Amino acid sequence: MSLENYPNFLLNFSEYEMNSEEKHFYRFKSFRLDVEERQLLNNGDAVALTPKAFDVLAVLVEQNGHLVEKNELLRTVWSDSFVEEANIARIVHTLRKVLGEDENGNKFIETVAKKGYRFVAKVTQLSEPPAVAGEFSAAIDPPATAGDSDLPQKTAVPLDSQPKHTTRIILFTVGFLSAVFLIILLSFNFQSAANVNPNDVKSIAVLPVKPLTEENRDSIYELGIQDSLINKLSSTKGLIVRPLSATRQYADIEQDAIAAGREQKVDYVLASNYQILGGKIRINSQLINVQSGLVEEIFKVEENNSSGFAEQDAVAANIGQLLLKKLNREPNNLAAKRYTTNEEAYRLYLQGTALADKRNRTDVEKAIEYFEQAVKLDPNYAPAYAGLANAYTAMALVGGGNSREQYPKAKAAIEKALAIDDNLAEAHSYSGEIKFIYEWDFAGAEAQHKRAIELNPNSSAAHRMYALLLSQPLGRFDEAIAEIKTAIDLEPASVLNHRIYGQTLYYARRYDEAIAELKRTVEMDAEFSTAYKFLINSYRAKGDEAQAFEWFVEQQTHFGDKPDEIQSWKTIYAKSGWRGVFEQRLEQAKEDEKNGKPNYMWLAFYSIELGEREQAFAYLEKAFGERKWAMTTLKVESRFDSLRSDPRFDEMVKRVGLK
Repeated sequence: MSLENYPNFLLNFSEYEMNSEEKHFYRFKSFRLDVEERQLLNNGDAVALTPKAFDVLAVLVEQNGHLVEKNELLRTVWSDSFVEEANIARIVHTLRKVLGEDENGNKFIETVAKKGYRFVAKVTQLSEPPAVAGEFSAAIDPPATAGDSDLPQKTAVPLDSQPKHTTRIILFTVGFLSAVFLIILLSFNFQSAANVNPNDVKSIAVLPVKPLTEENRDSIYELGIQDSLINKLSSTKGLIVRPLSATRQYADIEQDAIAAGREQKVDYVLASNYQILGGKIRINSQLINVQSGLVEEIFKVEENNSSGFAEQDAVAANIGQLLLKKLNREPNNLAAKRYTTNEEAYRLYLQGTALADKRNRTDVEKAIEYFEQAVKLDPNYAPAYAGLANAYTAMALVGGGNSREQYPKAKAAIEKALAIDDNLAEAHSYSGEIKFIYEWDFAGAEAQHKRAIELNPNSSAAHRMYALLLSQPLGRFDEAIAEIKTAIDLEPASVLNHRIYGQTLYYARRYDEAIAELKRTVEMDAEFSTAYKFLINSYRAKGDEAQAFEWFVEQQTHFGDKPDEIQSWKTIYAKSGWRGVFEQRLEQAKEDEKNGKPNYMWLAFYSIELGEREQAFAYLEKAFGERKWAMTTLKVESRFDSLRSDPRFDEMVKRVGLK
């Protein structure tokens, strides 16, 4: 078969292959990664990845076996973008789901706590020589060989050489089918809009507003307009709007809006972009039906590019009203409440809020710094004071601060917030948290949480924090589970919500359910350290000590122990079981105490596990004196069960206020 019989585009392809340089690609297990062609194959089948997910995988594979720090990934993959570290964790989670596990049950990507990620599967770099004349890729029919002489030969017939009536039929058919498709599409959109019953509760995720290009990005435009729209829409009856804390992570310019909508489990997504040109800012917003994947409406707004806040509010008002009309919701005339007129204070508040919920010492310290700068710029900025209170409380909880020092600061900040605005829902939630964790005023805490939910019934955080109170000190588990499920419904992608659900099930002694939920939490974010703790405790409580130890090893490996230290733990467990582990833990904790870093709750727990009752009570007394938050678990924590028959324990429960 001669080359003349091939269509021109195949000949061009052949020439391209013949002139191209040697190709390189990577192979690991059943996968083949071709970076140049931006293609991932699994056993020859193409695997769909978003552009950023492909870029992250390529960086990890190219540096296989080595730690790739988060900052390096941000610089390499998002060099011109304003995104948070949460984007990396979310993409790595997606890659793990796509790649699955190898035949031994091992994941391909390892998380190095607080540092970054490492691609741990064996990678082979291969190369292919350039194609030569007469060679074609497997996707093209090869030239006939002697063995193929009896096969019919294929001959391409150019379109312009076909009979004219055939050409007309083809064109008519294409046009007819296109028209039919357009009619169906328009019909679907019309029916979709007409079928939006005003009495049906709908949910929507408003994504960050993205620039048309990566140049001159500004978080005030992207998160600020998003924040204004969320505030504008949140007061609408019959419309559940995902909070900024849930959706700000989708700031990547290449984010798939429908994928975000599915992750947030909403009916609609509002995806917008902006362009600043000629002294004006132009916003194009698409209302996307997540289930169908179709754009149901496009909203276009143009405003003068003057004061950032003025244009945010104008955009929110215009797009918000158009969107509500489209969804058959009652338009509201409420303006998005503006708590500050200082743009820099607002920017600092956004940064502090993003960091405070990460619940690790480094990020919380930085969040405190941002909130303090914000209230210094605007002493009447109520949400910033509330955020500051939340950060101080987090600092006391993550072990990086002194409770007696942090909680008074948190209380002062929350009192300032409430003095400025007594109708600020999150301020009441944080006030309830302080009363619960530090003051042990459980009745007062419940009143504050109920007030927060009354002010904002669609606040995931308000329901989550109320669930903690109902579960941890009060033991009202049915109510607690109902509240945390509501929080998950409002913010389904929140790792913290899922961890607290697992924690609640553990305290309720529903261990199998707790294990399932806590494993889901670890899959969502492998760096959520307390999820491992509750997993280990759940397995031990149900008597599966071997599985508990496996998760203990996973925890120690993930959070920094070196291979020789891991082997030491395995040797101890093989020789003495969990008793040997707790003896070693107690020794380490006593050494920390000598060095001025005591953790009296851990000392008490290790003593209880080893049957050292008198020592356990001595440490609990010290923990009581420091008002450690874990003292509020005396009523529900199963690890205290061996002490419950002792009158001293009953007296301590009363002193904490749990009886």
